[in-house]
Amino acid sequence: MKNKKILIISHNPLSQVNNNGKTLVSIFRGICEENIYQIYLTSEISDYSDKCHYLQINEKQILKSVLKAKNICCQEVCSTPGRVSSTAVRIKSWGIHAKRLLRECIWKTGIWKQNLREWLRDKRFEVVFFMAGDGVFAYDVYNYVMKHVKSKGCIFFTDDYIIGKTSSSPLALLRRIILKRKIIKTLPLVHDFYVISDEMKKEYDKLFSVDSYVIRNFSVEKKDQTSEKSGIGVNEDLIMVYAGGLHYNRWKVLSIIADKLKIINLSSKTQCKLKIFSSQSISADIIDKIAVKDTSMFCGGVSASQIAELYANSDILLHVESFDKKSIASTKYSFSTKIPEYLSSGKCVLAVGPSEIASMKYLSDFACVICDENELLEKLTKLTQNEEYRRAIKMSCDKRYESDFSPEIQEKCLQRIVSNQGILFEEVE
Repeated sequence: MKNKKILIISHNPLSQVNNNGKTLVSIFRGICEENIYQIYLTSEISDYSDKCHYLQINEKQILKSVLKAKNICCQEVCSTPGRVSSTAVRIKSWGIHAKRLLRECIWKTGIWKQNLREWLRDKRFEVVFFMAGDGVFAYDVYNYVMKHVKSKGCIFFTDDYIIGKTSSSPLALLRRIILKRKIIKTLPLVHDFYVISDEMKKEYDKLFSVDSYVIRNFSVEKKDQTSEKSGIGVNEDLIMVYAGGLHYNRWKVLSIIADKLKIINLSSKTQCKLKIFSSQSISADIIDKIAVKDTSMFCGGVSASQIAELYANSDILLHVESFDKKSIASTKYSFSTKIPEYLSSGKCVLAVGPSEIASMKYLSDFACVICDENELLEKLTKLTQNEEYRRAIKMSCDKRYESDFSPEIQEKCLQRIVSNQGILFEEVE
């Protein structure tokens, strides 16, 4: 299996830190890095292995090629392992749908096809694995590749871009219609249809008349925990850690949690400090709201090599989702990349957010889950002040990791992807 050649097509490059890239790395662990090829469609640079092969195509290359009358599309690039990247948290983005439609028009020039075909010449892949997004042009790239190589084609959705979107903008509605039609036209070139959650499977199976398969992102292998670092009483004060994105208004929930922890700390013997880690660039105003004096602090980003130590030195690992309707619609079918990482750490996991989101539904079976803001103070108090309760949560998390994210489970998933299982879907009318 490790010698199979894999071509990945995605918006984002392979990564040890950023969500989609990190998910791809976790899925294909077990394949020799020299046999992993990736076509990605942004100007980012991978922070993953420099043994993999990266081909970058983006609209900047297309525009420069048109303006300079010299085709510079499809550039082979090198990774910079260990780099910590940073993205901004957008509060509002005016004209975003018009900009995205303009982006689609740029890709329609097709100037990238000639160099891509040359790059594909004489290459052989067992699998072409397409991590689909909301850019129609990415499906054009996948379709073009599949018509020039003889490989098993797989499509994978980690987010929903059709059902749960709430914008009533005519341009947003137009983009969703175009995207749905493009997905349907792509299905004849797909052998296996993968989704990120059980909730997405249920809806997408009906929407596209398919029988999809759930892949959740995997994590590093679980390390043996010593009694001193078992997740119970690692520190003099309890350390609660949040590590992840602050978009979709997750920062607002972190702010509320910090305020509640301050109240608890003022009247309790056991103190709990919240540390927030994110590689995203955020405004001073947001930092002021999530950093509560003597209770919480914003610590910036961390590299992939620091994550394991960060989790090992914590007592409680925190996952949050926003309660506002637009954020719920955007995250309803997604499954957080943090969950398997948290479970592999052997710690007590706390989740705060609305019950209808896939990540929260999954965690509700075994973690400490708070879905009602009115119960936040009471349940936070129980979690931070009751050591036996934290120990029980930790043990439940350990069991779930073994059942869903162990190396054996990951290997079975990868075996399915690279096998000859699956049949081509018929085109949906």
